[in-house]
Amino acid sequence: MTIVEACESKTNTTPDFPMGWYSVERSHQLAIGEVKAVQAFDRELVLYRTRSGRAVLQDAFCPHLGAHLGHEGRVVAETIRCPFHGWQFGVEGNCEHIPYCDEIPERARVRTWHTEEKNGEVYVWFHPENTAPQWGLPDLVELDDADWTSPRYTEHLVPAHVQDICENSCDPVHFQFVHGQMEIPESSVTIDDDGRTMHLHSEARTADYPSHLHAITYSPGFALVRNSYGPNAEMVMYNSAQPIDRHTTLMRWTLMVRREIEDLAGDDVMKGIISGLGDDYPIWANKVHRRRPVFCKGDDTLVTFRKWVRQFYITSEDKREIA
Repeated sequence: MTIVEACESKTNTTPDFPMGWYSVERSHQLAIGEVKAVQAFDRELVLYRTRSGRAVLQDAFCPHLGAHLGHEGRVVAETIRCPFHGWQFGVEGNCEHIPYCDEIPERARVRTWHTEEKNGEVYVWFHPENTAPQWGLPDLVELDDADWTSPRYTEHLVPAHVQDICENSCDPVHFQFVHGQMEIPESSVTIDDDGRTMHLHSEARTADYPSHLHAITYSPGFALVRNSYGPNAEMVMYNSAQPIDRHTTLMRWTLMVRREIEDLAGDDVMKGIISGLGDDYPIWANKVHRRRPVFCKGDDTLVTFRKWVRQFYITSEDKREIA
């Protein structure tokens, strides 16, 4: 009798969410008093800004009768008020007021997620065991530098697990076959002494304007790319991810260029990002995630990536099979 292996599917091969910092909104898109429903990590969440200006992310469903706080919930001072019966929850998640009862039940609370605002975005720390952040967010110094343009923004819903999107940055071979480059760019990957920050250096030697690309990946959900075409001809782009579920990720890109090349390159670079995503979409939308891929000797940058990314997973199953 022939034994046939079980058919692979997207549901049985995709890992969980790696720990780290993820974006849930741009700061300028969350006004004081505004309430938004957010989907992330296969959960329903609510994001709001209190009257004092603090951005708060909490579990969405009221512990009373399950109303979604992100739909018709209202900010009242430093609390969010449930639209169903008016229960109010503070920034730490405790119920602080029930309009028709003086005694508040001990279990009347919602989970508050650890958030931080930086680089013009609202970030949330994700850890499967709900631990405190284990590292901080980097500074994007160009945001406050007059020699750089104001940021350009774009965001796209990508049909892929957050790790697969991050892995693309360490896959120079696919640039030839998916994006139509003339040849595979010469590339190398290094990792900082702390073991957490990964660097990709890539040289486009055959281009009309030779360039050097330096991609810094701080975690699977946050990366910074610097591209240099010569003196004062530079661009910087950072991307941050919001994992909706294990098969869908909202990607936010922020782009700045040196003012010397603003009119020549700014819009074209942003259009190139959007066009490049279009090239990747058919692959992402139809592939499965290989937990233990078959690599060849030419896949050294991918092997390095797979070893590096293990540290962001908590479960022994994901750690063992992710590479």
